[in-house]
Parts: sequence; C-alpha cells; structure tokens
Amino acid sequence: MANETFQRTQHRELKGTGHFTRAVRGVEDTAVQWLWFALPINPERVGYGAGPLTWIRRRKHKKLRRRVHICLLDYHPKGGRQSRFTEFWINERSRLCSASMNERIEDADVVWVYCKDPIPPNHKEGLLRVLKRARPGAPIMNHPEVYNAYHEEGTFEKLAEAGVSVPRSALTDKEIGKTLVVYKTKKGHGHTPKFLSEYNDSKVGYRAFEFIDSRGLDGLYRRYRAYYILGTVRPGTLLSSDRWNVLVKTAKRQEAFTMTSNEVNQIRLIAKTLDLQYFAVDYLRRKGDDSPVFIDLNVYPDICSRLKQTSRKLGYYGHWHSLEARTRLVISEPLERPFWETFDEVMCAFASRKAAPSEPHDSGD
Repeated sequence: MANETFQRTQHRELKGTGHFTRAVRGVEDTAVQWLWFALPINPERVGYGAGPLTWIRRRKHKKLRRRVHICLLDYHPKGGRQSRFTEFWINERSRLCSASMNERIEDADVVWVYCKDPIPPNHKEGLLRVLKRARPGAPIMNHPEVYNAYHEEGTFEKLAEAGVSVPRSALTDKEIGKTLVVYKTKKGHGHTPKFLSEYNDSKVGYRAFEFIDSRGLDGLYRRYRAYYILGTVRPGTLLSSDRWNVLVKTAKRQEAFTMTSNEVNQIRLIAKTLDLQYFAVDYLRRKGDDSPVFIDLNVYPDICSRLKQTSRKLGYYGHWHSLEARTRLVISEPLERPFWETFDEVMCAFASRKAAPSEPHDSGD
C-alpha cells in the first residue's frame, strides 16, 4: 500500500507553486534517500541529497583513485555546499577522474581551488600555505593569486582593453540625467543590490555601468549563462523575464540556447585575460544587433540544480549537476557530447600539461 501511494505521488502533477511545492519535493527526495531499496525506483535516478544513499556513495568515493586525482581546495575545512557537491559528482560521473575535498593534496594530479569568492585576505594566506604541500609541478586551477580577479578595481577596463565586450563604465558629467545605467554594489555580483536609473554621478558603495537593453521581440529581457573549463565553453541556460534584472526566481522561461562563435571566442578571451581556468559567465545580447555584452562572472557558480517538475514524470529525484541536467531531461546535449566526456578529456590534458583539442561547437552565425 505504501508503495502504491508513493507511485501515485511520483507521477501526479504537483499542484501549486512556491514554498508548498518545494516542501512536497523535499519530502519526496528525503523518502527516496531512505527507502530507495524498498521502492520501485532505480537508484541511478536519485541525485545528491541528505540521506543514506548519498552517504553510502560518498563512503565508496573515499576509496577511489582513478587516472587523474583532483584535490578540491576550499578554505572551509569540510568544504562549502558547492565544493562538496562538485566532489560528489566528479566521483559519480567521471570515468577517468576522482576527487577529494581538502584531502590528499600531496599526491593530487590537479589542485582545483574551489571556494566562495572573493577569497578574504586571511583565507588567501592559508590557501597559499596549503598549496606548498602540493606535489611539485602539479597544475593548479584558479590559483589564489588570480581567484579574485573579477572583483578587483579596473577589471572591466582590463577586459575592454583586451577586446571583451563589457558594459561601458567610463561615464562623464555630460551624461548626467541622460544615460540609463545600472548601479551595482562595489565588489559584489549576483544577488547583491543593484538598481536602474539615469546616470547621476557617483554614489557611495556603488559603481555605474551603462544599461544594456536585452529585450526581444516579445518584450522579455534575456540573460544567457555559459561555462568555461580549461579551454572548453559550454552553454548553460537562457532566462527570460519581464524585469530588467533577470533572475531565476523572476524568470518566465528557462530554456536551452545555441552560442555563436563570437561568444565562444569572447569567453576564451576572458579566461586568458584574467588567467582563470574555470568559471561561469553571464551575458546579454544587445537589442538591435544581438551582439554579446558580458556582465558578470562567477568562479564559484551555483551548479546544484534540483530538476524541475517535468523531470518528476521521468522519475528523477534530488539535486543534479546543472551541466548534466539536459541529459536527465532528455534534451540533446550541446555538441552532442555528454559534459563528463568533455570534462575527462580536458582534465587529463591539463594534468599532463598538454593542450586539450579545441572543441567544435554549434554556431548560430
């Protein structure tokens, strides 16, 4: 009887939205973590979560030592949420790489600094001391010396000089009351406060950037997210909203998209200019000519994705890596290659200090 009840819950359309729906999904996720062995559910369809199935998997991960071992380095002793999540999925999905969090740095083939940015000065010194224990010659991804590059003064100017399309920030008195700008919190990004207004000179704690109108023919604003890892660029998701500050919580649509060759090349130029090996980048396509303008960068992006209601009909539960969510939802992969195949290829090349082959991409050009 309990199984029949659970199966009805598994396949029904969830009613309502917001906190209630999330609460129901949370209960279901917890149930499958504890009862997967007694329910008609393939454990491969149960993602990361708080419960015994995840614990069992993590215990098995401790014994792994594949061709390339990656030490994820975080200034939190046990790692932050994203760090632990990434460690878990590398061990679950990669065929050639294993990972540990703040452990085994002495014999790691790659050390990946993977922590909340920007790194505070006192934690940066601690990370540098730990890095001295790394095997001589072990390559380091996102070294602490460049980890905060996006947050430094002059970064947008540096990117612009390198040829990256970014919002204009060199505004003059002649533009006061005439130019529409976004005031962003200094040294902040993502969900830090920002507001839209006509330029009114400098404001304490904020920096002004020219507003980029990203509206399409339907009147919705759009924001694109892409991921860069060791020379490879992969599209994430496109968010559309009726609000200028496009966020996941205000988006009316979330969908796949195709990148242009110019966008791919611009992202590789960002990586080269800032000397970063991994990050997520958000950009807009300017109304009128669809030219890309890059507005935000995260070296510690949120990649913990709870699949949407559609996936429940397919029998998926828990949290999944956002770069493999397309596979879970039976949506074609960009480049027709699963993310983890690309991950293995570029990571093995990085560990051996060889250049990974440039990956072709679907182009909208």
